[in-house]
Amino acid sequence: MYKKLLFTLGTLPMTALAFQIGAWVGGPGQYPQPTKENVLAFQELQGTHMDLISHFALFDINDWDNVEQYANVAKDNGSTLVVTWMANGYGAQDIVKGKTDTYVREFAKGVKNYSEEIWLRPLHEANGDWYDWGVGKANAGNTDANVAEAYRHIVNIFREENVNNVKWVWTTNASNHGSGTSLTGNYPGDEYVDYISIDGYNWGKSQSWSNWQTFSQVFMKAYTALANINKPLFIAEISCSELGGSKADWITDMFEHFATDFSRVFAVMWFSQSKDEEGDWALNTSNAAVDAWKAGIAKMKVLSLDNNTVIRSNAKFSNSGLRLQGGKLYMQTDKAIKASVVQFDNQGRILWQSQVQQFTPGEHAIDVPKASAQSIYKLSVMR
Repeated sequence: MYKKLLFTLGTLPMTALAFQIGAWVGGPGQYPQPTKENVLAFQELQGTHMDLISHFALFDINDWDNVEQYANVAKDNGSTLVVTWMANGYGAQDIVKGKTDTYVREFAKGVKNYSEEIWLRPLHEANGDWYDWGVGKANAGNTDANVAEAYRHIVNIFREENVNNVKWVWTTNASNHGSGTSLTGNYPGDEYVDYISIDGYNWGKSQSWSNWQTFSQVFMKAYTALANINKPLFIAEISCSELGGSKADWITDMFEHFATDFSRVFAVMWFSQSKDEEGDWALNTSNAAVDAWKAGIAKMKVLSLDNNTVIRSNAKFSNSGLRLQGGKLYMQTDKAIKASVVQFDNQGRILWQSQVQQFTPGEHAIDVPKASAQSIYKLSVMR
């Protein structure tokens, strides 16, 4: 388990973020959408730009022409649209048998013609019992095997149509619900996935069956389970109730985990819409919660230095540091540590990783691949 992310160093533009911020922005009414007005309102609320904008699209109901308007909102905002693609009304075997092929293929053609990059996450939270494709849904005939096959079937249709502007996101719920479910059992395979993600909520006392949980209590089991999948990881849905504890403190603690033992997470997307039948998920249920979110974003932002390099420090090793020079990464530490160096691009994709090494106190030179204009290096210290 990685214990502490010490430093991040790269050659990104000085205004770049190494950590990405996104949201389902919510808005007025029962069924708000990520319109320009709602996106701008959320950005004003959090006081900074959104990197990722969430949208939910339903099979058969929302064709590409419908979704494209929100993709354009994201594009015009300088953001990426993340589409949660919901196969409502279909079990996994229905998809495998081709019952959704016509709809999926037409959607794929529309995305291809659009040409801008979007992220698609079909069949999310399949380790639950609430969706038609969920393994835990009673008498639905869904299994880990056919859910994974259904995911691959959808991706293969896009490949048949030569669609090259989609990043595929596989999502597990933070906890299992229903018979036969597991956190990673329905994973479709590395060749079908670009990013992996987790959805999780602290329901607090909002329901008769729920209790307050810390961020770690909600997410640690899933985060640990995904450790063996070598794909960039982010939090695709997250929120916290005000009932049963301090939402603001929970958000503060969340960002502290992102800077320490959850350092693999490269983005977080807040679900900012309260629902009467669920919970008070909106970010602005209190000024304190909003302030904690703003402070957390500031914590995760990179600090600009000279020469167009950026560095983020979360170190407790007082004299630790990284510098890139002449094809080598120089690392200074005043304590013996066991660590590896990971090279990422600015969307969190792993480009290269060194072997874990034992470093004695002092300066060490590590041979690294040539850095592109978008490379970031992270030193991850092991227990």
